[in-house]
Formats: sequence, C-alpha cells, structure tokens
Amino acid sequence: MTSNNYILNEITIKTAKELARTYNVLLTSSQLKSVLQTILPNKDIEDRSKYDIHSLYNDIILRKYKSELLYKSLLVDYFINEDIIAAFEIKANGSRLDFLKINGNTISYEIKSEVDNLIKLQKQVSDYSLLFDYNYVVIGQNHLNSIKKLLPQNYGIFIVKNDHLFLIKKPIKNHNIDSNFQLNLFTKKELRLFFKTDDKLLIYKSFSFNEIQDKFRTMLKKRYNFKWEFLKKNKESILPVDYQYFYNHNISPNVIYERGN
Repeated sequence: MTSNNYILNEITIKTAKELARTYNVLLTSSQLKSVLQTILPNKDIEDRSKYDIHSLYNDIILRKYKSELLYKSLLVDYFINEDIIAAFEIKANGSRLDFLKINGNTISYEIKSEVDNLIKLQKQVSDYSLLFDYNYVVIGQNHLNSIKKLLPQNYGIFIVKNDHLFLIKKPIKNHNIDSNFQLNLFTKKELRLFFKTDDKLLIYKSFSFNEIQDKFRTMLKKRYNFKWEFLKKNKESILPVDYQYFYNHNISPNVIYERGN
C-alpha cells in the first residue's frame, strides 16, 4: 500500500484546499475514493478500508492546508484533559466564535490561521469583549506583527508553529462585559430555567451583574456538557479533522468509519 507520506509529497496546497472544501465525513467509501482517484490516478487506494481513506483525507487536509480545521484540532488536543467544558462555533452577537472554553470563567479563542485574512477581526474582538471573561486569538505566525496592532491590550495570543500551539501572551481579565449581550445568548427556555422569566428587561433590572455572570457561565456549561463529554470519551477513535462533526452529532465513530466493534 502506498504510504500517506509518499502521497502527501504529491499533493499541492491548492489541491489540499479543494479537498478540505469538499470533504464530508458522511460520504461513502466509494465517493471518497472517487475524488482521490481524480488527483491520484496511479496510487493504490482502492483496497483501503473506509477508515484508512478518512485517515488519508485527514493527513492531506491537516498537514498540507493549514486552515482552521488544524487549529481547532490543536485546541481540542491542548485542552482535552483539563477539567473544563468546551464548544465550537458559538454565536456571539454578530460574530461566530471558533472555540469557547468554560471553567470558572468563559474564555474565547478566535482563530486566524495562516490561510485566513484579518478583515473581520476588529468586529469579532468587539463582540467577544462584550461577553467573555478572557479572550485569545490563535494565529499563524504570518499574522503576529499585524495582529498586535488590532488587539486590545487585554487579549491573549497563541501562535501555531510546526503544528503545535505556543502561548505568546496571556490575557488580562476583561472588564467590558455587558450583561444585556450575555442575556441575548440565552434561549427563551434557558432564560426561564435560570431566571424564571424570559423577560430580559425584567431580568436585567432584577439581577446583579455578578448573578447574570454566574448564570451565563452555568448555562453554557449545561448547554455544551454532553457534547464535550462525548468528544472526550470517543476522542481516541476520532480523526482530528472530524472532531467538530462528532462533537455536534454524537454518533459512534465506528458507525461512520465502518470499523468493527
């Protein structure tokens, strides 16, 4: 069987980008192989198992195209053994946060990979500063000089170098949180559960800033606990490119990868 490393040597960044764009964990083995055979016509991939084909996609996408998929997988690996709850793709005012960690505090991680631009960053920074206790950006090395000019002083910075996370700057506690914006992240059902009413104006008048803060953290923990625990329990059976899919859908990896129990 042709090794993944040998195949990777023949894959361009452009091809890896296209595979990342079209990859779907739910594609059949035949569909996945068909795509690969158009770019690797002379490689012996036909006899590979479905899991091996997914593994090849994983290696191509994460090792050749340094996008947010790689950065999210590194964040999961970095925090998986901590006593926390985490979540992907959180609606945050008009933005969508890439990764959120919740323990005694809420901690945001906005990804700007080496293939991303920084056009939306100032708006994202403004939105997250209204919501979360601590805030980070997780960036490719190519953004380090530019990003320092765009961040508030209280933001922390991780960079990704050689497919590893490195802490460059620790964040400072955020004092710009607005409880009104935090309440907007609750569903009506969650408001009634935590405040006994879904009238946000009444809640804002009746509860202190610290009370809303505490309930905001508790709500996020309750909302995402099951998904994060599922990912933790099954992580060793999941390919990193697929972490977010299994986090969202909680399906046995053996079913998707067609591996025997």
